[in-house]
Amino acid sequence: MRLTLKEIANVCGGTLKGDDADVFGLSIDSRTIKAGELYVAIRGKALDGHDFCRSAMDRGASGCLVSRPVEAPHILCADTVEAFQAAAKSYRMNFDIPVVGITGSSGKTTTKDMTAAVLQKKYRTLKTEGNLNNQTGVPQVLCKLDTCHEAAVIEMGSNHFGEIAPLAAMVQPTVCLFTNIGDAHIEFFKDRRGTLAEKTEMIRFMKKGGAVIVNGDDPLLREIDHDISYGFGENCTVRGEQIDADGIFGTSFTAVFSGQKLRIKLPLAGRHMVQNALAAIATGARLGVDAPLMAEALEAFEPSGARAQLIKTPELTLINDCYNANPASMLAALETLTKAGGRRVAILGDMGELGREAPRFHRETALAALSLGVDVLILIGETFFACSIFGANSFKTVEEARDGLRELIQPGDTVLLKASRSMGLESLLPDLKQF
Repeated sequence: MRLTLKEIANVCGGTLKGDDADVFGLSIDSRTIKAGELYVAIRGKALDGHDFCRSAMDRGASGCLVSRPVEAPHILCADTVEAFQAAAKSYRMNFDIPVVGITGSSGKTTTKDMTAAVLQKKYRTLKTEGNLNNQTGVPQVLCKLDTCHEAAVIEMGSNHFGEIAPLAAMVQPTVCLFTNIGDAHIEFFKDRRGTLAEKTEMIRFMKKGGAVIVNGDDPLLREIDHDISYGFGENCTVRGEQIDADGIFGTSFTAVFSGQKLRIKLPLAGRHMVQNALAAIATGARLGVDAPLMAEALEAFEPSGARAQLIKTPELTLINDCYNANPASMLAALETLTKAGGRRVAILGDMGELGREAPRFHRETALAALSLGVDVLILIGETFFACSIFGANSFKTVEEARDGLRELIQPGDTVLLKASRSMGLESLLPDLKQF
């Protein structure tokens, strides 16, 4: 990225105060900003980024994007987040490349990573890293586009109405890929149709000649106009067949599309992971990636972060899936656990943003775990604790549960950890690794 302070001021409707300078990137973190980058001061709930402008300048920032004057070269604007987004949108328009926008209720990150892995076989591909899928994360990713990139895969998340539109306006996708419509953030979306309305806002900003790719097994997504569908149903454009599980260590399946049959050994367990892979294949096929190369990418795939991560210790097999949770992803993880040999232990933590239906969703999840044959069910959190499910071991906090693990878990067990990120369930991993 190479612009000037004056050019960015013009794009975002701000006023440049001080001398012009070249800009080689934008950053919202004064601790990691690089020389020549523009520091974007964001007001958060706990901290005000304006208080760190001097620190950013000391590290070599070319200037600051602010909503109040500071003692440094700066661009003064009404709202720094909106200005950041305007700059990112303007910058993205310099790149005439395939850009895949991904959204949905769950599975976004794994689908994004699989899709990027597939596209990387043909294109030098930029993808969303970490959790940069929100109002300040997406512009950070877009500003990393460079002349070396031939494609991009951008994840977009939302938990309130009106959040997808500004993200999609920046991304300007050439492919709109949807994972599913579930109950995640239902507290704010009211119902699944509300979720559908919010997520499909992405289509309004798709570039002319683009493609809409949907999960053909999702009854709501099937209703929208689309070009390609993926899933297990007979009418899906990209269809998964002959699914064979290798316990919790992988799944083999056949992808049927465009008159081809592609056998793939995915190193991840669960039907939901196969569905994510089918989404990546659908996108790769649309963008001209050869079938054998797609199979090669998926067979070498490794999930990022705390998502279905398998950890072998001398005594236990751990499935670390602590990054986030909602009723659908929780059920998918439990179904994966049932494929393990020996005793199966599920450590489940509260799911957030489910509103007044939260008690029902938590109770149904706990009952599903027991009906699926989980041998030891450990529930953690205020909502799960209030369910009082017979046959479950309930704790209000992670710390309380930590003290009881030794009595509940035995050598040879397979242990699933799954909860919303706010629960911090991953803090139990060191204890389990030393079991």
